[in-house]
Amino acid sequence: MNIQLIHLFDIKQLMLIFLCVFFTSCSDQKTKKKGEIAVRHETKLEQESNFTQQKITDNLYVVKSNNYNTNVGVFIGNKEIILIDPMTGSNNHHALLEKIKELSNQPIKYVINTHHHEDHTGANSFFAELGATIISQENIKYTSAKYGVTFKDKYTLDLENERIELYHITSHTFDDVLIYFTKNNTIFMGDTYMTNFFPHFYYGGGSNHHIDSIDKVLSLGDKNTVIVAGHGKLSSNKAELNTYRKNSIQWIERIKELSLAGKTPDEITQDEKIKQLALAFCGNNTVHTQTIEKTISVDYNSSTPLPENAKNYEGMYQYKNGEVDELIFRDKKLMLRRKGAYIFELSTLSDTKFHIKGQVPYRYVSFSNDGKELTYFNGKESQIAKKNNK
Repeated sequence: MNIQLIHLFDIKQLMLIFLCVFFTSCSDQKTKKKGEIAVRHETKLEQESNFTQQKITDNLYVVKSNNYNTNVGVFIGNKEIILIDPMTGSNNHHALLEKIKELSNQPIKYVINTHHHEDHTGANSFFAELGATIISQENIKYTSAKYGVTFKDKYTLDLENERIELYHITSHTFDDVLIYFTKNNTIFMGDTYMTNFFPHFYYGGGSNHHIDSIDKVLSLGDKNTVIVAGHGKLSSNKAELNTYRKNSIQWIERIKELSLAGKTPDEITQDEKIKQLALAFCGNNTVHTQTIEKTISVDYNSSTPLPENAKNYEGMYQYKNGEVDELIFRDKKLMLRRKGAYIFELSTLSDTKFHIKGQVPYRYVSFSNDGKELTYFNGKESQIAKKNNK
């Protein structure tokens, strides 16, 4: 009997020990899982606020999110901060703000855009709500980007410790801006220069203006001027920009030569010289067909001059849905534009039909013989608008 009691007592003890171990283990697992979640959350925050930066001078930095490829300028004045293209991802504005605060607690007074594309202007509204004034070239009005102060050809900011000169050029887009920090001897070029991509002049001035924009930069500053590209390396210099210029000319001339010889865009992508130049631009020799198509579209689609009556097409044209396009004739160019949407240059296909440069698939506008009606083919369908004579 005593033996049985002792045996029963041993069994109860074993059960108690087992239950203690079991619940302790479960508790440990829960704690471990909570810890893992906390670690994962902490790592995520570190990734979201993970930036690379380069100090150009005591007052000027270039910052980039490791998850986004736009180079952001941060200038620290005596009383204010000025940002260049402060876009590091649509969900990363607060992280960028915290990064800026690590450099200075001065208020952000100005945001300057090199052009309107989303990967450069996507945080405009965020910083405007914080009190910053957005400065852009006036053609930004014909895009969807947020803007504030605009200028036409040149704009200057005189600060206590810097003079910033803004120059409008037409290369990558119709609202490109070169930003020259005269005392810090640094020029921000936006996407008129990228150290990791092909020359990208399809939405603006074509190849001629692409070279003009580079020449403008080379004329500013001195041999030690720091060059900041829109994407790629955080900083460059005039020697590298000169090499890029030479490669750009070879790229442009080779595409023209092959196109005029009857080669298709697909065939041009396989050309050995084109591949060699791609390697210099991008670090690999892969060339996409659309890159060639856009270059041909903006540069070589038509060499026919505008008709003598091109100015007669100027005016406002309204579509059935109420949208309005404007045709303007300026600097011997015929332009199609719509506020808040787009601005394009037209090239001649005939006296009444015009190609929209740089657009693939090909788009065009045509006019009725009396010039009172415009047909816009957007690559998929045609839309008709009537001229408003008011």
